Amino acid sequence: MNVSALFTPKANLTLLPKLFLVILTGLPFLSHATGFKFRIKNTAKTNVAVFYKITKADGKFKLKTLLKLNPGEEKIKEISVNKGDSIAFYGQDAEDQTSVTVKRDYAALLQNDKKVTYVPIIIPEKQSSNFESLEGLSVKLERNKVLNFLLKMDSASMSSLSMLEKNFQNIYPLGTFIFVDIKTNKLLLPPLEPSFWNNSENYLTIQDSLYAMVNKGKAGMANAQVAYFVAKMFDSLRVNNAAELEFKARLSLIRWKPSPNADIYQVFNDKAVETFLQNCYAQIDNPDQEYQRYRLYFLSSYERLDDMEIYGKQYYNFGNETDVTLSVPSQVFSTNLGLMYTKNKTLSNYYSVQNAVLRTKAYDFTSLLFNSFKKNIRNQIISQTRSNEHKIIDAITDEYKSLVAYNPDPVKLTLQVPDAKDANPSIVPIQTTVNNLSPYAIMAADTAHTSVAAANNYKIDTYNNKAKFFNSHLKEINTLFKQLDQTENDLDKLSQNNPDKAFGSTANASGLLKEIEVNSQIVRKE
Repeated sequence: MNVSALFTPKANLTLLPKLFLVILTGLPFLSHATGFKFRIKNTAKTNVAVFYKITKADGKFKLKTLLKLNPGEEKIKEISVNKGDSIAFYGQDAEDQTSVTVKRDYAALLQNDKKVTYVPIIIPEKQSSNFESLEGLSVKLERNKVLNFLLKMDSASMSSLSMLEKNFQNIYPLGTFIFVDIKTNKLLLPPLEPSFWNNSENYLTIQDSLYAMVNKGKAGMANAQVAYFVAKMFDSLRVNNAAELEFKARLSLIRWKPSPNADIYQVFNDKAVETFLQNCYAQIDNPDQEYQRYRLYFLSSYERLDDMEIYGKQYYNFGNETDVTLSVPSQVFSTNLGLMYTKNKTLSNYYSVQNAVLRTKAYDFTSLLFNSFKKNIRNQIISQTRSNEHKIIDAITDEYKSLVAYNPDPVKLTLQVPDAKDANPSIVPIQTTVNNLSPYAIMAADTAHTSVAAANNYKIDTYNNKAKFFNSHLKEINTLFKQLDQTENDLDKLSQNNPDKAFGSTANASGLLKEIEVNSQIVRKE
């Protein structure tokens, strides 16, 4: 074969594809590597050595040293990555602390091949405090003299943080009377707010705080109430894993105090309360049967939450899928829950509330009310009986005057007429006189048919008419005296009755009223 013939123009066109195929089959397979630029920055406060690891699809990898960076220093490096591979960067300081691993795969890099990929080298901070479970927070709240009220919140009324507003309602001022049907926990009358006797004082103020790093996991929780509270709070704040919490609160005990020259029992004698008490009496049909149903409370003190603030900072778990280049964390920690990061350097205010009343206490005036009710009824009866007594005495006096006017025989019977100037004549002389009187007998008519007999019959008729009126008034006076005797007996019995022993006293000691905690639902000021 003529070798020179191979290099003729015609031969070149015929043999070139075959020659190229021979060359390709004689060379190793070409890789599809692409060069990508990475901007690597040391965010740590110490020098770091930066490494990168390229991992194949079959799991095999190569680890190489890339560079060293001073604190805050950054450099751009171009590294080739094959299709199907992934690359991961991490740093290491002089104390062999390892940074957060930043991982990228070939497909993700290829989508942004025109951009420089940012790779922060973040050394996790040493975290002295470990995250605890809700059980730990529960124990802390139970022991905290201020914040333990959170464990007593009504879980049924909670909806995220709105539970606080529902429980912290404004209440009526100290010194207010409220009349309650305890079967329904409803007020039976509009409350009587304080009049001049009211005097309040700030008896005690305490403040405290609580700090905890809390894991959202509910396993092994000691107190379901606080678990529910924190869970609801976490849901409201969209806390997915854990949070650093700080509670700050200040409580005051505000109590009612009478003026120096008064005592608690004098409020019942206040004219401003009189109408209110009468309206209470009007609600009571049968005091003996309904004593257990009604309560009269006098608001005496309340525990006020002057100020409460809940601060927090949310933590997130680190994983290979975490894209720290898109959301650069402010702090990264190595904790008992693993590697975690937070986006905020400082705590954020989660919730605040001021001047909210936690608990309300009251003096129970129920027994005093019912005893006063019985005394009030007795006084009304006595007043009516005395009025009736005076009416009977006046009737006796009037009947006696008529008796004197119709005296059939003034010659034989002399009756003393009461002095007209005496507005309240004594009943004793009248009673003494009446006791010595007897009815007059009717005289028989003169049957003679003479003029003298006619004159006699005229006198007899006059006598008999007076006798009839006299006897009628005498009979009425005797009846009235019997009524007067019965009325005086009734008054004696009422005077001997002691209404204070009718109902059990609410005093737990002589001169002291028992102060009890009342349902906050019935003291809300709408």
